[in-house]
Amino acid sequence: MPLFIWVLFFAQSTPSPYDVTVVAPAPPRSASQSVRDREALRTAPHKTADDLLMVVPGMFVTHHGGEGKASQMFFRGFDAIHGQDIEVVAGGIPVNDVSNIHGQGYADLNFIPAEVVQQVRAQAGAYDPRQGDFAVAGSLHLRLGYAEPGVTAKAALGSFGTQRQFIAYHPPDTQDETFAAFEHYHTDGFGPARAAERASALSQAVWALPDGLKLRVLISSYAARFSSAGVLALSDVRSGAVDRFATYDPSQGGASSRSQALVELGEDRPGQRSGLSAYVVTHGMRLRQNFTGFLTDPNGDAQQQINDAVTAGSHAYFRKRVHLLAPQDTIELGLVARSDWITQSQKRLSSIDGRVTGDDVQAVVRANTLAAYLDAALHPSPRLTLRGGVRLNALGFTATDRGARAAGQSRSAQGLSAGPKATIDFRAWTDGHILLSYGEGFRSPQARSLADGEATPFARVRSGELGVRANGAWGNASVAGFVTRLSEDLVFDPRTTRNETVPASQRQGMALDLTWQHLDWLLATASGTFTRASFTRSDAQFSKGDLLPYVPQWVARADVLFRRDITVRAHALRAEFGTGLSLLMGRPLPYREWGHSIFLVDSALRVRYRAIGAGMSVWNVLNRDWYDGEFAFAARWQQNGAASVVPERFVTVGNPRAMLFEVSLFL
Repeated sequence: MPLFIWVLFFAQSTPSPYDVTVVAPAPPRSASQSVRDREALRTAPHKTADDLLMVVPGMFVTHHGGEGKASQMFFRGFDAIHGQDIEVVAGGIPVNDVSNIHGQGYADLNFIPAEVVQQVRAQAGAYDPRQGDFAVAGSLHLRLGYAEPGVTAKAALGSFGTQRQFIAYHPPDTQDETFAAFEHYHTDGFGPARAAERASALSQAVWALPDGLKLRVLISSYAARFSSAGVLALSDVRSGAVDRFATYDPSQGGASSRSQALVELGEDRPGQRSGLSAYVVTHGMRLRQNFTGFLTDPNGDAQQQINDAVTAGSHAYFRKRVHLLAPQDTIELGLVARSDWITQSQKRLSSIDGRVTGDDVQAVVRANTLAAYLDAALHPSPRLTLRGGVRLNALGFTATDRGARAAGQSRSAQGLSAGPKATIDFRAWTDGHILLSYGEGFRSPQARSLADGEATPFARVRSGELGVRANGAWGNASVAGFVTRLSEDLVFDPRTTRNETVPASQRQGMALDLTWQHLDWLLATASGTFTRASFTRSDAQFSKGDLLPYVPQWVARADVLFRRDITVRAHALRAEFGTGLSLLMGRPLPYREWGHSIFLVDSALRVRYRAIGAGMSVWNVLNRDWYDGEFAFAARWQQNGAASVVPERFVTVGNPRAMLFEVSLFL
């Protein structure tokens, strides 16, 4: 439906006879749905919004490509690589890239300073009709805001030449959603080819208008440059043939940029709520990498990938109370539209002199996504709530090649995906609920892989979950068992440096989450997830029953924050100590090998007296040797060395202990 029709609809709508406006958070769609607010997010130190995702139950985040590239995300039995299986929305704007040259669903969150993330809401599974493309493992929604009134100025210095400046302004007596923030970050890195620099500016304003209307405007811009050390042979690291923090190819790395704007108009009247938003995003990525040395080309296997895109989209919804089975029943209708204009290339480069030795991809892609969903909440009895609906997704792609051999060749494809969603919510006791959830979702394909006239082959997911959820003044807790089936999967292939299609797969597991708030001095959150991910079909590379490579079986996280106020000269001095513990175990690799476990401790100490604050953040407090990426493949890193097709273990090395000291002014 065109945007102007929605505007006219809002202008002509009349008040409902109901006189109650509901502003509470929407009820959960599954037992394992989680929300981490500002207090939980700031417990342990976090450099970026990517790092904040570590507190999401079932999620682990690594930076094997360097500080500036989108992080690798593991979420409840999925190696989502850089976002292919997780729908990411920040400030109401989708973050995932469609048909990115480096990987489908590429989601780079480095443009958001950690301080301005007010809340992270995680929906594992595909149980909500509002979930769209890439919501395979689930969805993440980042709400932006900044609570500190007035001007905040921070300056930080730390290990490995790290410097950071942060300035923010939040007008007093306004909502937290109204703020402006600037960040600059630079580091030399903890070894060769690990330097990074980024700058970001982000502002958001909310205005209350007459007749229950609210206007929100978000504008941001970001640019980054980073180096990447790449992989090392594990045998070289263990034998001391190379330094642990060395690199085989110091020319790896890249750059990224993103600018965006959003305008959102919302209406909140008794018994009904509606909203209309429109956004535009320009984003670019340049990446140079080499995983296999000189294995396939005597000049070197380095590749340069460039992806530039413009995205425009809108979302409109209308929710209304209707007395079907009970006065609190609701029905919601939503419409989503998105268009992407993408130019991309992939070239082979000489590792000796950097010249272009091959032209693999030159393409222009046009992608259109149109979706409609219907959602309902019915209350057959005071203890029972039925939630559910359906989402229709229509996708159209056009890809035009510009390469030498296929220059001018154009292909188009279109398809429709329908996904039913349903949740049965039974209130078993005053603060306890039993939830049974089912949902179907999808992941769109890479546009360049489609044949002309082909019906778009979506990767389809079916997910079910049964669990118990309890809430009270003490906090909340949940435990759930889940099963997820995916019609086809994607696994990283170092030879093509892309995610390649593999057979259908399934996940089975359990998830536990706990939040405990004790008075004003203690906040603790803990979560643990076990998942067994295996193939349900076979191909030339994998057999039915094999474990999916790179997918960890165990992921656990605990955060604890201690606070104490001390009166000094009639003013409060606040001291805080927070620590975060992260665990990843059982990481299968190709060829039936297993990766190393990861256990990390990050801690932060902060004090504030009136307008002055100081803090110290420490990452990897125990200074453990660990690997944030592990792979198994064949490679040849000596140009004139003997070629070998025997796979061996390669790793990217995680950061050693690092410290950052910060001084803050609150004016």
